[in-house]
Amino acid sequence: MGSFANVCIYRIPEGTFFKFPGKSFWESQQSCCRHCNTPIKPYYNIPILGYLLLLGKTSCCKKPLSPQYPIVEILTALAFSWMFIRFPFLHLNQVDLYWAVDTELLAYFIHGCILFYALMICSFIDLRLMIIPDVISIPMIIIAPIWVYFLPGFELKDCLLGILLGGGVLMAISMTYYMIKKQVGLGFGDVKFLAGIGGWLGYQCVFPTIMFASLMGSVIGIAFILIRKKGMQTALPFGPFLAIGALIYWVCGPELIQGIFMP
Repeated sequence: MGSFANVCIYRIPEGTFFKFPGKSFWESQQSCCRHCNTPIKPYYNIPILGYLLLLGKTSCCKKPLSPQYPIVEILTALAFSWMFIRFPFLHLNQVDLYWAVDTELLAYFIHGCILFYALMICSFIDLRLMIIPDVISIPMIIIAPIWVYFLPGFELKDCLLGILLGGGVLMAISMTYYMIKKQVGLGFGDVKFLAGIGGWLGYQCVFPTIMFASLMGSVIGIAFILIRKKGMQTALPFGPFLAIGALIYWVCGPELIQGIFMP
C-alpha cells in the first residue's frame, strides 16, 4: 500500500496514472526509472528493501532516489499497524480456536486507513507541487456521506455539517484575505481538502484541525524564514498541516481539546 501511494503521488499530478504517450496500457503501468525511463526490475520494487539494496540510487543511471519512497512506505506500515492496534477486529476464540471478525471494529479500521491514505497522498503532492488534486479531495467529499451512513456510531448530520463547515470556514478566510490583500493566500484545494476531512471526521474536527494546522504552520513558517532568510511572503503548502491537524484530532480527539481549553 505504501509503494502504491508513491505511484499515486507521482502519477496523479502528471496525468500518467492510466496512460503514457507511445505505450500500451500494460506497458504504461510498468515501473520505470524517472530519469532515463528504463524498466525497473521487480525485486527493486520491494518496499523499503529495494531502496536499501540500491543504496538510494537508481540501478540503471545511478541517479539519486528520493527518500520519499521509503518514508511513505514506512509511514503507511506504521499507520496501518496502529489502526489495527486501535481497532483490533480479529479475535481468537480460545475455546474453539478460530478467528472471529468484529465487523464494527473492521469498519472503523477501514475508515481510519482510507482517511490516512488520502491525507498522506494529498500532503506529499502538496509538498512537491503546492497543489491538492481534485481527483482525491472531491471523491472524499462525495463518498463521505455514503460511507458514514453505514458506519456504526457515526451520525450522518455530523458528516454533512463537517463538509459544510470545513469548506465554509476556509472559504471565508480565503475570501477575506483576498479582499484585504488583493492576492490569493489560501487555495481552493485546501478548502475542498478540509471539507473532505470534515466529512470523514465530523464537524467537531474542523476548528481543532484548523487550530493545530495554523500553529504548526506558523512555527515552521517562521523557522523557514529565519533559516532561509526569505521574506514574509514565503509560500508554504497548507495541506500537510491540515492533514497532521486532522490526525492529531483523530488520535487524541476530545481528550486533547479538553486538556487545552479546560485544564
